[in-house]
Amino acid sequence: MTDPAPLTGQSTKPRRYTAVEMRQAQRKVGRYGGCLMMALFGVPLLIVAIVVSAGFLGPVAAALLVMVAVVFGFFYNLLQNSLALLIPSAILAALVYVIYRHYHLPVATASSEADARFAAEIARLNVLRLEAARDTRRRVMLYVPIGLALAIAFLVMPGRGGGKSGMLAEWLLIPFLLGFAVAVPWLIALSIPAGRYAKAFKRELMPLLLRHHGELRYVEGAVPAVGELVARGLLPRYDRAEIDDALTGRYAGYDLCLSEIELERKSGKNTSTVFNGLLLVLAVDTPFLGTTMVLDKSRPAPSGLMPVRLEDPRFASIYDVYGNDQVEARVVLTPAVMERLLSMADGGDFFPPSCLVERHSITFAVAQTGTRLLFEPPSLQAHDAATQLQYLEDELALVFRLVDAMIAMHVAVKPGGAMPAGTSFSERPAEPPSDASH
Repeated sequence: MTDPAPLTGQSTKPRRYTAVEMRQAQRKVGRYGGCLMMALFGVPLLIVAIVVSAGFLGPVAAALLVMVAVVFGFFYNLLQNSLALLIPSAILAALVYVIYRHYHLPVATASSEADARFAAEIARLNVLRLEAARDTRRRVMLYVPIGLALAIAFLVMPGRGGGKSGMLAEWLLIPFLLGFAVAVPWLIALSIPAGRYAKAFKRELMPLLLRHHGELRYVEGAVPAVGELVARGLLPRYDRAEIDDALTGRYAGYDLCLSEIELERKSGKNTSTVFNGLLLVLAVDTPFLGTTMVLDKSRPAPSGLMPVRLEDPRFASIYDVYGNDQVEARVVLTPAVMERLLSMADGGDFFPPSCLVERHSITFAVAQTGTRLLFEPPSLQAHDAATQLQYLEDELALVFRLVDAMIAMHVAVKPGGAMPAGTSFSERPAEPPSDASH
């Protein structure tokens, strides 16, 4: 059977936005969304106000106001109809893009050193990967026709349709329904074999890779206790928590616990994700005297802490800093540390981290920009096991850059402190591969 992964070739990496740029873009989208919602709710009220005002004016002024109301009404209906088309179009485009990326991810070159170190594991995983790829193709050939058959049966169902007035809506429904009937079963067919392979991949390779970074273990366990972090304001309130991966042990002489968590909040019948990303807790031997919190500017101020002003306008545009020891906060947040907080997540799918520094621990909450699971092998179709291993190694290197920055914050206040060997930022890869989603 021919391996679906490309044998050779390396694509040019597209420019990756920095973590700060992604945060700024997110805020801009939020502002535009708020303006759009104000328009949807405000325009009808404005039209009513114009019509009511016309009754108290002369005939000419009243006619002009009515004309203005008609124009506003026309554009309002146009906006509503556009949204009715744009929303399903955007969802369908996102589904198609996920499928496209599964088959057309940029190909990274695997290192020969990795091939030599894990030759036996890579060989076993390639066999599993090819089996999963064949299973994926079988499922696509089965699921997609079933989805299309159900969509066509719905369209030709007797009694549907609303006469001539519903003809336009009926014709607009057809391409969306058929598109979803193909995309959704296709994604389901991709996800089931990929999930099984991902578990085997991490079970085989994660323990071996972690040995390079320290005395660390890969575990799949319970969600860490985050109630105190929610009460302090580092994490948002939530109703349900899930954990995907966790690493525990010692790194560079420090006890480290790293968890990939997702927090969800319920609002009536709706459930929304309020945090999805990494939670890193580093235990330190020399305690901090006070408490320092670095939060995104969108988060509310924590109780019991005072604002800390720092002379860095770029840092202040992203973060608000709070603490009960102004001197220690400035010692911890040196210009070098502030720069690292802004840039340490560059090259990955993360926003700049929030952090809590107090007593014997430093805690980072690093939100992801999307919903992709970390430490997962990329596409079964586009990469062989050696290339997937390279993605995992680069992703771990990025995560440990975050941990190195945590250690730097402790070293800043530790008498005679120095960065442990092997944690220099210049010694770690600055960027992971261009995309590891699947």
